[in-house]
Formats: sequence, structure tokens, C-alpha cells
Amino acid sequence: MQIADVTRQAVAQLGLDAGYELAAQFAGQAYAELTSRAKFRHLRKFGTLYMPAPIQSGTCTITFDSPIITLDATALAACQASKFLGWPDGFTGLFFRPQIGITWYEIAEAYVDPATGLGTLVLTTPFAFDNSFLVTSPPPPPPVVQAGVSFYVLPRFFALQPDARQLGVFMCDFVFRPLTVVSEDQLNMMVPSRFLVSTYPQFVAEMNSNLDQTGVPKQVEIYPPPTQSVTVHYTYYATPKILQGEDFLPPTIDPDTIRSGAMSQLASNQSGKAVREGNLEKAAYWRNVSNQERTIFESKIPKAIRNDRGIEDIRLILRRGTWRVPLDFDPNVDAWTNFVLRGF
Repeated sequence: MQIADVTRQAVAQLGLDAGYELAAQFAGQAYAELTSRAKFRHLRKFGTLYMPAPIQSGTCTITFDSPIITLDATALAACQASKFLGWPDGFTGLFFRPQIGITWYEIAEAYVDPATGLGTLVLTTPFAFDNSFLVTSPPPPPPVVQAGVSFYVLPRFFALQPDARQLGVFMCDFVFRPLTVVSEDQLNMMVPSRFLVSTYPQFVAEMNSNLDQTGVPKQVEIYPPPTQSVTVHYTYYATPKILQGEDFLPPTIDPDTIRSGAMSQLASNQSGKAVREGNLEKAAYWRNVSNQERTIFESKIPKAIRNDRGIEDIRLILRRGTWRVPLDFDPNVDAWTNFVLRGF
């Protein structure tokens, strides 16, 4: 059924002769409010996430207490070869770490130095001296420079589908197991330094919504990052769109539920108009109708949730067991049972 059909019914049931366009907007909002009350199955979708392999070819030169990292020719070629990450603009927001280091640094900028022809990474913060164990000789006077350092460059956060609202299960196919879903704070307490770059990921945590990307998608952190490219599948519940007059209601959504929600808003609108006219008696009537329809709408929400579900995710099956009492079973096994059986 189209939203326009629900709109005509709502307007007719209230005895109005106008307001179809506004009623269609109210119906679309009623659908959005309904689907915000639970995880509706018709909004459940299947997403795919690609995790690229970290860039680890070549070496780099690190200047301590400086944000500048210089890549050698091999490292620069590996960065430029990654079509998915997209040198140089795509490297903004990626993370850099020496392979034997502990601390991850976010990359603010990447470019090729025109004077030397070498690749350059600019970190958001200077490379700190708490990684001084990378220095292979006694530290000279500042500035301390260490060449020949192997490294990782990789994304730590991954954007999901832009319409993802509530997240379900994340699955790593090639290891035949789901990822463990934890909060970002839990992950911070379990592995503060994120030191592993391992064979396969194990944990996933919701980070935030990326306000800089089109669609403002949710971002997740997946740890540990894999040493090879990995595909992760996940389920999610989509953010419902505001339906317009020409749109169709999903088949599992009962039109009467949306009609009640639209009627409540239409009656509230009529009450507001009556107040502006100074007719308080008329305003009270429409306010009463609005409240009644709102109550009816609320009462229909549990039914709408049930009707949208074909199969319960978790089913409780009650059945009689096959265990039988043995012929020599004696329930009188202690003093209290003996007291009860004697009828005291």
C-alpha cells in the first residue's frame, strides 16, 4: 500500500477535506518513529568490509621529536601501488608504526618531496622518544635520526555502509568464526597499545560516525589488523528513510498502525489551528482526538514488531524430557524430605 493511500484514509476518517500533502509527511514520520522502537527485520541488511594488507615493504627514516617520516624508494613504490588506500590523499587518517614499535601515529599528510623524490609522511604528532629503543647506537645529540626502520602503514578504523544504524554480528569468513563485539572502552582496557598485527582479526568495536565522509557512516575499529587482506561480513539494521506519498509501505508493516500515527499528528495540527483562531473548545476537541489516536498508535507498536518477524532469533522450546524415574527411586534422601513426607 502506498503512503498516499494511508493519507487519504487518515484525512477521511477525521472528516477533513484538505491536508493530504501534510498528512503524507505525518505518515512518513510515523513510519520512522515506529521503526525506531525495535530492530525491524525488513531493515536488516548484509554488509561487506574489505581490510587491506598493511604496507610494510621497504624502510623509513625517523627523526625523533619530529613529525616527519621519510620513506625509501621501495616503501614509496609500495604506497603508490596500493590502489585501495590511494596515495597520497588516501593516506590522511591512516596510521603509522615501526614494526618493533608500540605506539601508533595518525598520518596527517603524505607527499613526494620534490627536492629528493622521496616519499614523506607527516604525522599528527611528533614521533616521541618513548620509542628510543629503535636507536641502534648510543643516542647522539639531538636531532636523533634512525634510518632503515621497518614499519606498518594501515587503517585502524573502517567505515560501514552509510545507512547502518544498529550493528549485528561481524564474521571473518576465512577463519570460520565471528568477531567478538566489545565497546571501544573495553578494547582500550584490554589492549591499550594495540601492539599486534596478526594473522586474523578477533575484536570489533564501534568507534563513531565519520562526519567527514558522504553519508556520515559509522566507523568500527577491528583488532588486530591482519597481515594480509581480509574480507569481513556483517549484519546491520538500516536507518529507515522518510517515506513520501508515492512510496510503498513495506509488506510486513500494517497500514492501520501508520494511519493511527498520521491521524494523531493531523488532529494535533487541527488543534493548533483552532488555538490561533481563538476557538478553545474546538482546540480541546482536536487535542482529545490527537491523544486518543496517539494512545492507539502506541498500543499497535508491539503488534507491528511481532508481525515484522518471521522467525524469532532465539526460540525457547519447552518439551517434556525423556528421563524416567527409576523403579527403585527413593525421594526420602535427607531429614527435611523425611519431615515433609511424614506430613508434619
